[in-house]
Amino acid sequence: MSGAWTALVLAAGRPGDPLAIAEGVTNKTLIEVHGRPILQRVLDALEAAPSVGRIVVAIEDASLLKALETRTEAARAGERVVDTVAAGLQQLGPPMLIVTGDHALLTPDMVEEFIAGVVEAGVGAAVGLAAEATIQKAYPDVRRTYLKFADGGYSGCNLFALASADASRALTFWQEIDRNRKRPWALVRAIDPWAFALYAAGRLTLQRAMERLSKKLDLPVTAVRMSAPEAAIDVDKPDDLALVRRIIASRSLT
Repeated sequence: MSGAWTALVLAAGRPGDPLAIAEGVTNKTLIEVHGRPILQRVLDALEAAPSVGRIVVAIEDASLLKALETRTEAARAGERVVDTVAAGLQQLGPPMLIVTGDHALLTPDMVEEFIAGVVEAGVGAAVGLAAEATIQKAYPDVRRTYLKFADGGYSGCNLFALASADASRALTFWQEIDRNRKRPWALVRAIDPWAFALYAAGRLTLQRAMERLSKKLDLPVTAVRMSAPEAAIDVDKPDDLALVRRIIASRSLT
């Protein structure tokens, strides 16, 4: 259904963020990339995605949005990401797309591909992942954190969905995602001991992991495999920012 999804953009800045300081801004998402703030690029992609009908930006200070070309709504970010997401789900309801405000390379096609994957799977919650082979083929020098499953490595794409009325059950695991996003083994261990044993032995497939997570949460969960390698590139480090600037510069030349 066109416009049925609400997008919650996680854009809260971190005090003392070295990347923001180096770029002369108070919030990393306001760093300019070829004349447009990163957050503006995220909002542009969401506004152009047919499935998204409402956009809410969770940020520490709503006045930071005044300089942007958007009519999106603002919500105050919680102390923890999981608090922000929980409040967003309670106030906005499902189906809700969650994306981070530093996803500078987000496109409407990525948004639609992800949402289509969630709808097709008929699940309550989902996460977007990109295959290591896909990323490395396009950007062999990029450094990402990969979950090493038996059927290949996968990197997170900062795309999440809470699609059903009982999707709040997924929030119990969201804390693990936030706490262990740079420690794949710890993230898998949080599913259950058997999943971790299989992962350590190199025998856990992505599908099996999702099945075990679904059982743990009593909620159908899936991973949507994204086709574009850029879906897995956000802006966490100076190297990421430099890469994003190169990619966007090359797009403007085509």
